[in-house]
Amino acid sequence: MSRATYRDPPSRTAHRRKSMLFCPTCGHQSPARRGDWVVEHRLTDDGRRVELSCPTCETTLTVEPSYHE
Repeated sequence: MSRATYRDPPSRTAHRRKSMLFCPTCGHQSPARRGDWVVEHRLTDDGRRVELSCPTCETTLTVEPSYHE
């Protein structure tokens, strides 16, 4: 006799790739490293920074230190 096992259906977000970025403002999504995000390199008082912005609504998603010259 086999035993039936109940499983919750996968959530909608379970199939999203971890390397995807999502804009919280407009919902645009694209791969994090090779996507269509607007990338700007800036020099600040704290050093070089890389800023990623949404190409659809121009929301800034992240600002990170840049280690490239």
